[in-house]
Amino acid sequence: MNRISATGSINTYRIEELIDIPSFAEILEGYYQATGIPNSLMAPTGETLAKAGWTDACRYFHRTNEASSRCCNARYHSLLEQAKQQLSYSLYKNGLYDYAIPIIIKDQPIAILYMGQLLNEAPDLKRFEQQAKAYGFDKDTYIAAIQKIPVISKERVKKQLKHMAQVTTALANSTLSSMREQNLQQALKQCKEQRIEITDLLDNSPIGISWCDAQGSIEYVNHTFVRMLGYTLEDLPNTKVWHEKAYPDSEYRRKYESSWKQWFQEQADNSCGCSSLYTAESTVHCKDGSTKRISSQVSLVNNKHLYNCTDITEKWRSEQRSITQNKMLRRVTKGEELNDIMYQLITDIESDAPDTLCSVLLLDTEGKHLLSCAAPNLPSFYSDAIHGIEIGEGVGSCGTAAFFGRRIIVEDISTHWYWTPYRELAASAGLGSCWSEPIISSNGKVLGSFAIYHRTPSTPNGDDIERISFAANLAALAIENIHNHEELSRRELAYRSLAENAPDAIARYDHDDKLIYTNPNFDALFTFAYIPNADNSFLENYHSVIRDVISNGTPQQVEIKIPTGSGQRYLMFSIVAEEHDTGTGALAIGRDVTLHHEMEKKLEKQARFDFLTQLINRRYFFELANRELTIASRYNNQLSLIMFDLDHFKQVNDTYGHAIGDLVLQKIADISQNTLRETDILSRLGGEEFVVLLMQANAEAAGQTAERLRLAIESLSIALDSKITISVTASFGVTTVNFESGHNSSQTINHIISEADGAMYRAKQKGRNRIEFS
Repeated sequence: MNRISATGSINTYRIEELIDIPSFAEILEGYYQATGIPNSLMAPTGETLAKAGWTDACRYFHRTNEASSRCCNARYHSLLEQAKQQLSYSLYKNGLYDYAIPIIIKDQPIAILYMGQLLNEAPDLKRFEQQAKAYGFDKDTYIAAIQKIPVISKERVKKQLKHMAQVTTALANSTLSSMREQNLQQALKQCKEQRIEITDLLDNSPIGISWCDAQGSIEYVNHTFVRMLGYTLEDLPNTKVWHEKAYPDSEYRRKYESSWKQWFQEQADNSCGCSSLYTAESTVHCKDGSTKRISSQVSLVNNKHLYNCTDITEKWRSEQRSITQNKMLRRVTKGEELNDIMYQLITDIESDAPDTLCSVLLLDTEGKHLLSCAAPNLPSFYSDAIHGIEIGEGVGSCGTAAFFGRRIIVEDISTHWYWTPYRELAASAGLGSCWSEPIISSNGKVLGSFAIYHRTPSTPNGDDIERISFAANLAALAIENIHNHEELSRRELAYRSLAENAPDAIARYDHDDKLIYTNPNFDALFTFAYIPNADNSFLENYHSVIRDVISNGTPQQVEIKIPTGSGQRYLMFSIVAEEHDTGTGALAIGRDVTLHHEMEKKLEKQARFDFLTQLINRRYFFELANRELTIASRYNNQLSLIMFDLDHFKQVNDTYGHAIGDLVLQKIADISQNTLRETDILSRLGGEEFVVLLMQANAEAAGQTAERLRLAIESLSIALDSKITISVTASFGVTTVNFESGHNSSQTINHIISEADGAMYRAKQKGRNRIEFS
């Protein structure tokens, strides 16, 4: 391997050192199978490194005859010499033509991609018959070989060759990048023994890096550190200032510094002279006022404190929201009061954004007035004042959001007319802005509102919108589940009032596991008759537990699943040992828990699916997409993503109303699902914006899929009555990620969506109802 310097430059190198030739040969073969274009990879010396699809005419005739081979070689070597600098072309008298293009890294040609022995138009068979006669070829066999040569336009070959060159160059550059990263690690390990110039490598590192001297004076921050956190070296003269800016909360800063100083003291007391890494996760305030979750490491290197950091905000936020959701669902399952559950939800949301104040208001039974449910950090006089307000347009943010059933953003309370009746109240409470999200049930009913306040006028960004939507969705889950529990409790009470003398399903067994008694309710819940052609293994499982309890006397519970004509029923039995005259038997008390299972499934669906279109929602899409991204990266698969947005959709809402707009979105979701494969992942990201994830799909396949979707949407006609129909179109953005040979292994779903989103907006700019690729 040729040596790469610490600054990332390289003296000389060969294509074999930068890409895996056998793997690349598979790419060439796959490319040939997909396009029908023969191709090869050549060393600058003319040596063939890999090839695919060479024609019979070349293999068995032109190269085997001394005269024709001499002619071919002369043109071939001339073409390769030209192709060391630029895309080159060679046309033979018989109509055959070749193309070649250099692979250039750092201004050096390291290989040549060749596509050749092609025809631009149908062959002149008379010319080739003359050629067969001149060179002594068997005419029929030779003409048959000529007729197999692909007829492909020169423009297409040029385009494909340039594309292959870009792919090859990208693979080589990816290896160079890995080499540079490895070299950086090696240089850092050897920094005690030699002085090397590593500034360029550090500045281009994917992680934030800085260091300070033993007195805490910061001497260096790299470009990634500045891009990540916003602070430059001029902003951070020493670690004291850094800690004050990064951790403005004094108590939070005190805990962080205490942990850091303890580690530093341990290193000073370490007699062996070896140091350990200090690792921590913390929430850092950036220069622009935002916060990021940072994973950091500190190590001692030659009396320098080397600090590196990685932005893990998205991963951490996703984990925290999963924790919040699971915690809330556990509270619901335990039967805690709704006010307490909402209080904890608000606490978790506010901890994610410490400068916010949140509240939950619920609609009364009439659906006309908002009642205070939870607002732990809002003044009590404010909560009392808005308790019971009647919803309607202009009734603050929450009253308006509940009235219209859509998100209301008021960036400045002091100037927005929605807040005219409550402006003085808000000022007394020190509130500057209010964003309100309606809490909507799975059947589209407004249950209340979730509000986020700020002390000063504030405009939401994408993270803010995602946060308030997430909170309102969780609130809806909790409220509906509690309502379901309450409804279930009411039903149970009603049942008990009608049959209070009837116990649960009860059965008794003797010491041989023979049934000796059942009550009527048992027969209603559990049937021991054999069900033909059905899986009756649940019977054996049930009786196995009965025998186990009889044998060891330990109480047990068992849940069994019984197939029925309309589905399945779940029964939960508590089984204890009891003594009979003939020995130890068992008492089984059970009940039907099918409804509980159905509610669990309903909760899971509500957490994952968009209530309007029944497509998976944004959060669940990101969960699935990250999983598929990991799989694609691990197995070097291709993966494509399509973003599409309905054109002029606002006009539909403005002209026909939001109810018709919702109908259009549902129709778009239905036709998109019918158009896509079952393995494709379709989601509504929000509003009129949709995304499709295509596994193991290259750019060509993704483009075809996008075109099918575009045509399906364009042909959709929605009839409102006998005279009015609505048609819509959509603009599409397509991006493809290729993980071959480790390329793009660091891609994130956010980056991929951003690429597709940019392409989609180019489609908008170019006239809409079209497809653009990133």
